Amino acid sequence: MMSLDRPKNPIVLVVDDTPEILSLIHSLLSSTYQVKSANSGKRGLQIAQSDTAPDLILLDIMMPGMDGYEVCIQLKENPKTRDIPVIFLTAKSEIENEERGFALGAVDYVTKPIGPSVLLARVKTQIAAHAQRRSLESMFKDVIEYAPVIFLIADEGLHIVQTNAQAELHFGYARHELIGMHLQTLLPHSEPFMKAQTKQLITQPGEAKIDANPELSCIRKDGSSFPGSSTFSRLETLRGLLHTVVLVNVTDKKETLNKLSESQNSLRGLAAINETARENERKSIAREVHDELGQVMTALRMGLSLMPMQLGAHIEGLQERVDAMKLLVDRAIRGVRNIATVLRPEALNLGLIPAIEWLRDEFLRHNAVRCSLDCKGSSDPIDESRAMLIYRIVQESLTNISRYAKAGEVKIRVSFKPDEIDVSISDDGRGFDPGEVMIKKTFGLLGMRERALTLGGDLMILSRPGRGTTIAVKVPLKRAILETLT
Repeated sequence: MMSLDRPKNPIVLVVDDTPEILSLIHSLLSSTYQVKSANSGKRGLQIAQSDTAPDLILLDIMMPGMDGYEVCIQLKENPKTRDIPVIFLTAKSEIENEERGFALGAVDYVTKPIGPSVLLARVKTQIAAHAQRRSLESMFKDVIEYAPVIFLIADEGLHIVQTNAQAELHFGYARHELIGMHLQTLLPHSEPFMKAQTKQLITQPGEAKIDANPELSCIRKDGSSFPGSSTFSRLETLRGLLHTVVLVNVTDKKETLNKLSESQNSLRGLAAINETARENERKSIAREVHDELGQVMTALRMGLSLMPMQLGAHIEGLQERVDAMKLLVDRAIRGVRNIATVLRPEALNLGLIPAIEWLRDEFLRHNAVRCSLDCKGSSDPIDESRAMLIYRIVQESLTNISRYAKAGEVKIRVSFKPDEIDVSISDDGRGFDPGEVMIKKTFGLLGMRERALTLGGDLMILSRPGRGTTIAVKVPLKRAILETLT
């Protein structure tokens, strides 16, 4: 590992078996750089691998024993020295020699005799580039180390080569235990995913491809697990293929979402109880109004009808007054019947379809709009609560059409299937933007959607300005309405 306490001046290591070359380069560079010399490849490797590694190596090719090519190969194979830039110094000017030098990882190639100004310029350029790379690498390591997410960087064999403090914290392993570990140990399902994506993530050097997987099971050192939202990237580097996995522990998020879901289910269950209670109250009030008040009004009318027969001969003008009172009583009786019907239509006692037929007839009576009802499948009786909620959705849809749609035709379709009821109400009116309306939180549409969810079903709103509207409801027949409370 390179020492952090580096000399103020960059270190240049010169490896050459010619004393005159060593002396010349030392005199050229010593005023700006700290120059170290080695007269053999073996000695050059020893200095390069010391605690104070050089910032640049000037390497002769033709040396006895170990030539410059072999020295360069060993430098690049050693993780400790692979990043040190190497400039070859040689009397060989053939293009194949230069090509081989660059293929082995050299950053430059200078032929002898050495031009002092050329050498100084090239050394200065490579020293600056190396310092910049070290600075960027340090920044990159800091970003990874102090990031609030888990970083796992693995080689082509999916063995971890770098990680950060968050990985230690969440997985429970020490850093040295994580380095070299196979990704599958921590992420059992990562390898199949990454292999499946290999063809889609082919890259060129320096190019990254990213793919995300919503959630993976992450295994801690103690065998426990936590859910992790993951992002995979594949990068082809000069050191080979690297896989990067960025993980976020979503345990808290999942718990929050679960609590939110439970809260929504509880609220929906409470809404179902309230809806059932309201319908029962309406049913009770409708019965009271119809049976009690209706009977009283009917008895009053009968009494009025008998009065002229019993007292007409003795009271002048009685018949006219009784007739006027009978008109008022008839009007009151109609009002009582209307109130009872709005609270609970008597047609519901006959089933869902008769109740929807009554809604259609009432709609036709009050609107100059064509309205058809099409029923398919067996209309076996369904439970009263489910029938009432579907009835209310159809009622609210027809009310909205009457108020806003300016439609010329309305179609109601009811389809009975073995496991569900499908209901749709379509019109050819002016339509609207569903997204804009839902943002405004229109209570009619929200109420219909909540009724459908209470039934364990789903409601879709299909509409476009100028293209009409369709409200489509799917309601399962076997799910209990208050299942969310159990």
